[in-house]
Order: sequence, then structure tokens, then C-alpha cells
Amino acid sequence: MAASVRPFNQKSQHGFGARRYNIKSVFLSMKKSLLLLFLALNCNLHAQGLEIGVSTTPSLGVGFGTFYDIRPMLCWGKSFNSKRRVRLDRTSMNLASYNGNTYFSMNTGLYFGQQWRKAVDDKFYFIHGPEVGTNYYQGSNYHSNTFSAHYRVGALFRVNDRFSITLESPISIQHSISVNGNDETSTSSALYVFNNSNLMSFTYTLK
Repeated sequence: MAASVRPFNQKSQHGFGARRYNIKSVFLSMKKSLLLLFLALNCNLHAQGLEIGVSTTPSLGVGFGTFYDIRPMLCWGKSFNSKRRVRLDRTSMNLASYNGNTYFSMNTGLYFGQQWRKAVDDKFYFIHGPEVGTNYYQGSNYHSNTFSAHYRVGALFRVNDRFSITLESPISIQHSISVNGNDETSTSSALYVFNNSNLMSFTYTLK
């Protein structure tokens, strides 16, 4: 289920005080803020319980094509039942040439969150926690920035003392700002319930 606000287009105007979004400036500012937050939370990464892993998008069915949807992540915390997490989201670069024209695009995202784990039995845990971050896309004649706040819920299976598998789905609020080649700005907001940014993760605990 998704509820969204329809995007609107606004041409840039000069002399009328029209508000314009500089996506690159917003992205750089957000990147600096997230970096400072990461350094503040990460000042004691040498603490016990450091986990490394990867996540991907879970799906059912059969598909064909190149499999590249692997995203690195890092979790830390003194207790297995409470972890902070940082992960890279949907990072890719594409360069193509068509009829003498060259097209370039890139996409990346960075997310920080907290994950609490409550044991159901020796192997299974109920997991939940908040997460915030941003995704940035840059194309030849289009760029956008999407800010997201998630609250994730799911399940964790602890294979052994070091290896775990999690499956999680969020309730999400997103706000996107985009600018096309004609300098027209569009914004949109959306609410998603368990149908956007679902993750399956595999983590290994370093001791």
C-alpha cells in the first residue's frame, strides 16, 4: 500500500524570488552531516560484537539477467541484542553510447540505523528499529535526491555464534527532489507500508 503526493513541475524564474533546489548542494550537505553522524557513533568501533555483511532485495520467482544487487553493511554494538548499522544502498555507474551520443548515470545511497533483537527461541529473533538516509541519482539530463525515514521490522535466524540471516521490511516515508534538463524542479512525497526497500541480509560476527 502506498500513498503519494503527485509531483509538480516548476520552471525556474529570475527576479520573482522563486525557490529553487540545488540538488548537488543538498546532497553534499547531507553527505557531510551523515559523515559527522557516522564518526560520532563510530568512535568506539573497536568494541566487541562488530559484524560485517551484505544485503540484497528478496524476491520470489524466476528471473534472468546479471545479478549485482549486493550492498555492503557494517553493524556494531557490545550486545548481540542491540546493534547500530550503516549500509550502502543501490550503488551503480553506467556509461552508454548511442547514435554518437554518450550517456552517463550514477546512483548511490547511504543509510544509518538502530536494530534491536528480541529472542523468540535459541535461533530465532524478532528485529525492529529506525533507519534514516538518502539516495542520489545523477544522469545526463536529470538528477534527483530522495530522503527516507524507515522503521524496519522482521526476523533474524542465528545460524551459529558468528553467522546470521535476517529478513526485514519497513514502513517508510520518502521525499524526493528532482531537476530535469530544462531546469524544471519536481518534488514528491510518499508513504510506503511493507512494500519498499525490503532487505535480506547476511552478517558475520568478528571476534
